[in-house]
Amino acid sequence: MNISRRYTHKVRVIERITKYLVFQRWLPLCMAAMLATASVQAQHGPNTIQQDTALNRFFAALQQADSNVVSVLHLGDSHIQAGYFPEATCAGLQQQFGNAGRGWVFPFNLAGTNGPDDYRWNSNVRWQPDKVIDRHKDYEPGPGGIVITTQSAAPALSFNGQSGQGPDDEVHVAELFYDAGTAGVHVTAPDAEVAVTPVPYAGTETLSMATLTFQETVQSFQARWDSNGSAPFHFYGAVLRNGHNGVLYHAIGINGAMYQHYVESSSTLVSQMQALQPQLVIISLGTNEAYSGLSASAITEQIDNTVRLMREQFPEACFVLTTPPECMRTARRAFRKKVGKKYRTYYRISYYPNAAITMVTQQIVSYCRNNGLACWNFNAVNRSMKQEFAGGWAQDHIHFNARGYQLQGRLLSQALQDAYKTYAEKNQQ
Repeated sequence: MNISRRYTHKVRVIERITKYLVFQRWLPLCMAAMLATASVQAQHGPNTIQQDTALNRFFAALQQADSNVVSVLHLGDSHIQAGYFPEATCAGLQQQFGNAGRGWVFPFNLAGTNGPDDYRWNSNVRWQPDKVIDRHKDYEPGPGGIVITTQSAAPALSFNGQSGQGPDDEVHVAELFYDAGTAGVHVTAPDAEVAVTPVPYAGTETLSMATLTFQETVQSFQARWDSNGSAPFHFYGAVLRNGHNGVLYHAIGINGAMYQHYVESSSTLVSQMQALQPQLVIISLGTNEAYSGLSASAITEQIDNTVRLMREQFPEACFVLTTPPECMRTARRAFRKKVGKKYRTYYRISYYPNAAITMVTQQIVSYCRNNGLACWNFNAVNRSMKQEFAGGWAQDHIHFNARGYQLQGRLLSQALQDAYKTYAEKNQQ
């Protein structure tokens, strides 16, 4: 019994020391960030787009959305890969400005990871993934930050939209990005006219885009490639369009991703900007930075490197950087309990604030203010709506559940629409 008490006491002491050290390390940054956030909220309120005039070019495009396709890229981490957050933002924008299609899709299930639940892919062969976060990548991930590769000849892929589950189930045109490893590999797709062209970004001679055009819109389709010999076959993803004008929303997120991962795999940023040519880029990163131990200056540098590289590829794009949610850290506390005649060790799980989230938030907000970029300070929104998000957290208190992500997405959509309304009132034609 005495041994158990001493053990528990030591665990508690270690936890207190750890929390104290973390608190001391981040206290100055936290105080500065809290003051900066309070100042911004006093001027604008929490659910607003700061520096929203930086989006005027995008808003001008939205005014013409009934006669054009307006491309939006939402780049991020696991908060984006799951799909719920960007789908809710997409739904709000498409409801007001028109729906041009599903946008970027990828066979996450064939890569052995999670993804949006409104579609699924099937294949006749096995695939291996490479991601931007991988330290040792066999192949470059491409526009979506992830690629799947097979060594099997004559691969086939089929896409199946889940009716009523996502932004749009109807496909009129599907653009498939791939590298067959050899030139001249034939592509067939039932009920579709197929045109194969080079991809709209720099790469190897065998990088190709197969455009499948269907006479009538479909919810499912299949593509099959002839044998490519022994060369590995890479599939990077697809863009789905419904043939209408409006907003075409591309959500690209990779679990565990940080700004530095996209910078290190710079070909991903280059190819996605050249292929998608977004009028608006929304970047939702920062959560993983808050658990990485990176310094404030290192985070700011990575943000700057990311934005600069993307701007170089498509200078017409406007940017909105979002701040991460108010994530928590987890503490395990051991205790002994007598079960029958023996004592067993159990653990109590408790949560406490991750002070580095405040530091990351400050860096994002400050970078946007200093560089004239729009910013959506979701961290401030999240903290001001604790009651609304109370039932929206996942068990790890880092991610949201579907309900929480959908609320986050609706809030971002509303903030963008409010900023657009202000722009439209000032620029009435």
